[in-house]
Amino acid sequence: MKLRDADGLSFSVPIDYVVKIVEHFKKNGRVVRPWLGLKMLDLNPMVIAQLKERSSSFPDVTPGSPAERAGFAPGDVVTEFDGKPVETIKEIIGIMGDKVGVPFKVLVKRANNVPVTLTVTPEEADASR
Repeated sequence: MKLRDADGLSFSVPIDYVVKIVEHFKKNGRVVRPWLGLKMLDLNPMVIAQLKERSSSFPDVTPGSPAERAGFAPGDVVTEFDGKPVETIKEIIGIMGDKVGVPFKVLVKRANNVPVTLTVTPEEADASR
């Protein structure tokens, strides 16, 4: 896609995304995206060090969300999603795919590396959120 009045600036969309979007439209008449209600960020050593210095209220869990109902707590670190080890948000999104209403087992680490297993069921994302 090329923008008008933006000489030399263009965007591309990976074909894998296009194929998934077309499949969604064929199947549902719209794009379906699962929503957990978590504010997630990929952890690296610098981010971990900064989070240890911050208040325990970050990251947070959206009230009334699937994540809150599942028992997620601020500061939980997701280590496994649906039985698969995860290190990035992209991996979690890939595992969820378009599975709305399907429960997933999630292993998180809490303060002092205490492991907790939760079950979360994604809802369909609302574009107004």
